[in-house]
Amino acid sequence: MTPDVVVDIGNSRMKWGRCLPTVADGGWVSLPLDDMNAWDEQLAVWGLEAKSRFAVGSVNPPVTEVFARWVEAHGGTCVIFRKPSELPIRLAVDEPDAVGIDRVFGALAARAMVPPNTPAITVDVGTAVTVNLIDADGIFQGGGIFPGPRLMALALHQNTAKLPLVDLLETTHPEEAPGKNTVSAIRLGIDCVVYGGTHSLICLLAEQSLILPWLFITGGGHKIFEGYSSEAVAELRVIPHLNLEGIRIAAEALP
Repeated sequence: MTPDVVVDIGNSRMKWGRCLPTVADGGWVSLPLDDMNAWDEQLAVWGLEAKSRFAVGSVNPPVTEVFARWVEAHGGTCVIFRKPSELPIRLAVDEPDAVGIDRVFGALAARAMVPPNTPAITVDVGTAVTVNLIDADGIFQGGGIFPGPRLMALALHQNTAKLPLVDLLETTHPEEAPGKNTVSAIRLGIDCVVYGGTHSLICLLAEQSLILPWLFITGGGHKIFEGYSSEAVAELRVIPHLNLEGIRIAAEALP
């Protein structure tokens, strides 16, 4: 299947990618989860007919069902990937179908972008931060997961008496240190936890490879890693639409 649009439905937003033939060629946008008017408008912006072909990856089943009905109402077709075992990549983990499918889409895309026999590490900074290893044979080996910036901010707000809820949508690294007010201090602390925790996982996973892996960073919070470098990796690519490319690859592998 060659999709017109690939869709990555997350917990906070959904991303659309236009395949011309890749997302890198066609571009991508971030859209709300619950605004069908915005979805209609995006079809018009891209000049797409209602009967378009969509390929969807999702970690949000309720929104996925709503989206599938919207596509059907427009006369389009919608292929939904629901389990990692449906994807064209081997998963060397204890419970393959328990792996977040977004992690596997990132792995698919990264595997396609590295030279032959080269391992890769993917970092996705979203609701959760995931750091994953794809070995030199292209096999997904697992990785590490911890709360993303927004979850950390929410936990601080909900579990303390006075700390405010900080909007981290536009957070970039580094926040000026030391923080001179409560909001700045929270931003600085969360930035450093995400940055430092991710770096530690990158180094741990890189140690599993005989040659230096390539590193791919994606997700809504990818700006935290502006200027990042590490001797543990051979190459660094920041690709906000990485998972969308993985969905495209999975769709094109279908009969």
